[in-house]
Amino acid sequence: MQRTVTDRYLPPDREAFVAAEPPSGRIIVIAPTRAACETIELALGLRIPTILEKQHGQEIRELAAAGKGFGIVAGTGTGKTLSIRPMAETILGTDVLKVGVVNREREATPETPTWNVIVVTTGIARRWFQDGDILPTDTLVVDEIHQTSAELELCLALGKRVGCRFIWLSATVDPSFYARYLNAAAVLETSAFDPAKAADVKIVRKDPRTFLDDRFLQQVVKERRGVGMFLPTRAGVEEAAEVVRTRFPRINAAFYHGGEPIRVIRPFLEGEEKKPYFLAMTAAGQSALNVQGLDTVVIDDTRFSNVIERGKNVLTRLHLGANEILQMAGRVHGRVAGGRVFILSDRDIHFTSLKPTAPEFQLAGDSERVAMTCADLGVAADQLELPVPLDRVAYRKAVSLLEHRGIIENGRLSRYGKSVEAMPVDRPWAELLVNADDELVPYLAVMSSIESLHRMTREERDLSGIIVPGSDHLTAYNLYAEAFSHCGYIGEVYGLPRHLFDESIESWAEQRGVLVKAIEDAALATASIYRALGMELPTKMVNARDHIYRKFTELLAQYMPFDLVIDEHTADGTEARVSKTSVAGSWGAIAGDLRYFADRSGIPRAAIEGTQIPMQLIHRYATRGKVEVVYDPRRKHGPLVLKRSLDYFGFELESELETVDVFPDDLAKEARHALAEAMARGEARHFAVKQNREVIEEIREAYKRSGGTTKRLGLPELIALYEEQLAEVSSMEAFRTARLGIDRDRFVPLDVRERLERLPDQVTIRDRDVEIDYDVEERDGGRLGVARLRLPEKVARTLTAAEIPELDRPARFVVLRGQRGAVRADTLDELQERLAQPWSPDEVEETQDDRAMLSHAENEVRRIAGEFRRHRRGGGERHGARHGPRGGSRSHGRGGSNTGRRRRGR
Repeated sequence: MQRTVTDRYLPPDREAFVAAEPPSGRIIVIAPTRAACETIELALGLRIPTILEKQHGQEIRELAAAGKGFGIVAGTGTGKTLSIRPMAETILGTDVLKVGVVNREREATPETPTWNVIVVTTGIARRWFQDGDILPTDTLVVDEIHQTSAELELCLALGKRVGCRFIWLSATVDPSFYARYLNAAAVLETSAFDPAKAADVKIVRKDPRTFLDDRFLQQVVKERRGVGMFLPTRAGVEEAAEVVRTRFPRINAAFYHGGEPIRVIRPFLEGEEKKPYFLAMTAAGQSALNVQGLDTVVIDDTRFSNVIERGKNVLTRLHLGANEILQMAGRVHGRVAGGRVFILSDRDIHFTSLKPTAPEFQLAGDSERVAMTCADLGVAADQLELPVPLDRVAYRKAVSLLEHRGIIENGRLSRYGKSVEAMPVDRPWAELLVNADDELVPYLAVMSSIESLHRMTREERDLSGIIVPGSDHLTAYNLYAEAFSHCGYIGEVYGLPRHLFDESIESWAEQRGVLVKAIEDAALATASIYRALGMELPTKMVNARDHIYRKFTELLAQYMPFDLVIDEHTADGTEARVSKTSVAGSWGAIAGDLRYFADRSGIPRAAIEGTQIPMQLIHRYATRGKVEVVYDPRRKHGPLVLKRSLDYFGFELESELETVDVFPDDLAKEARHALAEAMARGEARHFAVKQNREVIEEIREAYKRSGGTTKRLGLPELIALYEEQLAEVSSMEAFRTARLGIDRDRFVPLDVRERLERLPDQVTIRDRDVEIDYDVEERDGGRLGVARLRLPEKVARTLTAAEIPELDRPARFVVLRGQRGAVRADTLDELQERLAQPWSPDEVEETQDDRAMLSHAENEVRRIAGEFRRHRRGGGERHGARHGPRGGSRSHGRGGSNTGRRRRGR
């Protein structure tokens, strides 16, 4: 029985909330984080003179009063957050602001309709849009709009759909995109930059550890400097602080990242920490902090960002963008006398030439979130004016997955889908919580509130006595349970019950190597889950043992909402290693979060952390697949087979193959199609395959030479042609003797063929014969014949447009580079630009039909390049065989030996 879930973040009485809408509409402030909500709430109660008020105060009030949308781009310390109050007073026509906050720890209440200014996080704002609580009369004030996220970008699109007015605040970025997308009447720009306080900026070719040498640290002590070092990783900031603390105890050294509570560096924020000091921070950790006394900034020119590659979020090491460098350096540049900035980089950076750029959007990597939002609203994704083009392929896959799981029905969220959507956790955990019994709820609530065991702990950790072998999820739960048993109690925050921890949590966390903030965040999220389920928080947390492991894996096997890896491979065959920090074994089935990262060569790799599921449970919940007719060219004496598979969430666990001689009546059509497809692909054992090969090539070449005016004979057309000729065939014996021919004249009449054959096959450029590959481009629904010149690379690099001979159609260019692949371009300038790059473009995945229409030379180059890449990545048949799953075979069937194979997946 599914649970009833209440979304506590929506106004409890929607009708009362909408009815109480003031004539001016409400001010809805969208903040990037919970901490930002608190800062904005504080700012709405203050009146403090600021640089922004001094420079643009009157303009801000005039724009607010005129009902126009606008943007403010302002540097740190200018007071942009404090400007929200005068905007709100002007729009609402009153200085009586009734301010309320709704975020993870502060729910909507019966008093919510009385608020005229409401501060929400991006996720809550998206929920309000879906519920229809944000109206066209409301004004959306988006704070820190440059801190992009999938939730924020969805809110922007939803706000445009509703018709709200936007006022947006940003740090240093190029505002042109936001101005255009949000229809801003004006963009007000200001900064606290004082040219007299311009910092001394140096580019240093050192890594962070090498940079922190005795010479630099002695200078810090001598000049009593306040140093902030910005590094990309949690481990990096901890190591940097430890290096300074160990070698120079006179320097007050500390670190801060997203895993630490803000209180650990409060002395630095409040000016209590005496110089010299050294504070190492991640970019995420420092974004909203104003460190007092800072006069030196050290920037590691490295970041790890998610790059969307073929629908996958791949964590990739990149250089910092101009915005990040300017924002980090802006902590002291132009604000502090005698400021110094060191940029640790392996590239030449001209700091004075850096200009703000447009932000990098995240929405393209969260197609499932878009799919669920659109289904809840009953709109198609193309009806939302998203700020970034959506990956259509990934979106369709997400919709298909959600339909398969029963979350979307007929384009809308199902009843089950609405319960899942109302849970304040990610969709996979929400599904488990909605379907679990009461005994598992405490474990699921905590596990869903912890990002991962790896992110919860430091590199040096002590998990003795709490590991649940095979489950990172339950091990993470046990850490939380032990923390609560040793240091926790039930208390209240904002009037809501929550697990709280006393001061002893610090020493416990130090001993275990656990991040305190991960425990505190889990307590907050756990409380919100219990309120959504209408259950009381547990006063005792019992460690998970074998009994709970069995129940949890049974639930996982039954519903399987997570990514699944079997024998270190995903369902599509991608290799996925178990994370080094995981307590799960390498083999068998593991359910959890699959994360992609780019290795040092830039090649995407996959790793998983999660819970190991016994294979007997996998088999218990597996389903028999539909009987398929398959042509297997490797089977010499019985290539046509009936395949019955045992499937489990995309994996083919095993299959039974039965040789087919006479086609079963109910599968005769499928059998003919399988044979026709095998013929078209050149895989069938039939004399016509070789006999027709030359004719097929001639017809395809004629199609390309004609610019697409003759009949096309791609893979679909060829399959249909063979299927037509096999209409009366009902056995393999009849197939082997069937006459399967292709009539040239049906596709290309003789006179047309002769005319096309007279077209030149090559041209002369710089006394060299250059081959011409004729081709047809299909763009915007039309066809265009082109002549692709196959240029030698040496010639291509220096060729000019005047040297290209006149042809009867547009020229395109290709340079074949053997094992490095091919470089193609529409223009000569584009070709030369691509040739100047250090690497050839990656080979694009194409369909069999696409490859069939390529020239022989390009096909050969692509084959060589593919083999070369597989060799570099350690792939190939031997690699696949070594890591493939083990399995037995079965023998069934009529008229031959039939082998069953256990496979990783389709």
